[in-house]
Amino acid sequence: MKANLSKLSALSAKPESYPWAPGSKRPAVPVSRARFRPSGSIETIPGMDPWLAAFVVSSEFETQFLWSSDCGTQKFAAMGESVRATMDTLGNMADEAAQAMDLPGDLARRLPLGLFVAGETDHRPNAFRSGETETQTRCWIPELLLLQDGDSVLVICADPQLRQRTASHLRQIQRSPGMAKVHKHLTGTHSRVEETNTENLQQWSERIDATLAAIHGNRIQKAVVSRRMSITPTQGQFSAWASAWQVQQASNLTGFGISTDRGHSMFLGATPETLLKVKDGRLTTHALAGTLVGDASLERFMASTKLRQEHAFVSDGVSATLAPFTTGISAQPLRIRRSGTVTHLETPLAGQLRADADPLRVLAALHPTPAIGGWPRAAAMKALETLEPYSRGWFASPLGWLAPNGDAHAAIAIRSQWVNPDKAVMLAGAGIVKDSLPTEEWSETENKFDNMRCVLRGKVHDR
Repeated sequence: MKANLSKLSALSAKPESYPWAPGSKRPAVPVSRARFRPSGSIETIPGMDPWLAAFVVSSEFETQFLWSSDCGTQKFAAMGESVRATMDTLGNMADEAAQAMDLPGDLARRLPLGLFVAGETDHRPNAFRSGETETQTRCWIPELLLLQDGDSVLVICADPQLRQRTASHLRQIQRSPGMAKVHKHLTGTHSRVEETNTENLQQWSERIDATLAAIHGNRIQKAVVSRRMSITPTQGQFSAWASAWQVQQASNLTGFGISTDRGHSMFLGATPETLLKVKDGRLTTHALAGTLVGDASLERFMASTKLRQEHAFVSDGVSATLAPFTTGISAQPLRIRRSGTVTHLETPLAGQLRADADPLRVLAALHPTPAIGGWPRAAAMKALETLEPYSRGWFASPLGWLAPNGDAHAAIAIRSQWVNPDKAVMLAGAGIVKDSLPTEEWSETENKFDNMRCVLRGKVHDR
């Protein structure tokens, strides 16, 4: 993949025209706060998509973060890693980065400068065996932002040389025949594949039966149990970037991609689930639980005691968790939410964030919600250590961004997969309550896998 990227980027530019083009060695940049040097301008590239721009320069940045939400109106690519942080220090680091940028008005304080994905630390033998590149929590400040602004890309960076060189290279590629090659790579035909389930229906049924035994024994009321699948190409190779390009086509979902190896492999997905969103002090989220195949009506959901119970655990649990952090928390009426090949039951929730409430602390209190872990939370998560003989890593984890002004957006990484040239690995879960049937839950996970299969096939449901 890296070689392919290098060839595409070099199609119309000689290495010497780009000081750190493929074929040359870019000077190492130390991870330190000294990276933030004031700059007085922004480079604008008309007629270019930020994810496409990121693809063009991806071989030059080891760490890459892609984001598309709010029907594509909030879209950016964050390239490189300037400062490594923790959940506790990320807000201060983002504020420091904003102060170092000499930008007009309060633009710098509204930028998504604090990036995070909250993974897992699991010391069980073979806990991570799904082909992940990374598994643990990672927080950082990017070197460079490629931010959508209408039909243009803003190239934003505290280092003027890095900003100007990136913009110059993007303009050069944009004007060249190489741009057609870029589009062809991102939207071309995809590999024939072979699927491998890590367990069969009987083995899955045994795990669900064990979950039901814990529920009937009053140890838990709900557990979200996942299963894994791996897909390998039988012809050609997968392109992580081509798959990433697909996830941002689903306009009503949050598309994301994270790579820590220059785009060779990528954790990507198109998720319907928001953990929290903060804008000007107002927090919005939702309870998303209960699944039916296809265009299911609200009446069909209401006719199922099992689905209503599954959703109530999530709605009640999220509302109770938010109460100490918000004022005037309110729930809108139940509604349905279509997500690709399935439909979910959804309760929108909103409230005013208290002045002393930090968005990342709210995130830590919310995750994992009963939609991801179970209920009661501590007992369900303890049970899952046995019910799931592997760690989820970044699967079903919160990921997103924090702005220095306090705005934030965190999604839950469901409908996600790790994609590298030789394999894609994905997880799908089902909420198990007392009336669950193993065969029905298997079918539910199969339909959730369908959304991820579509990403590899180059066809994403735009609903």
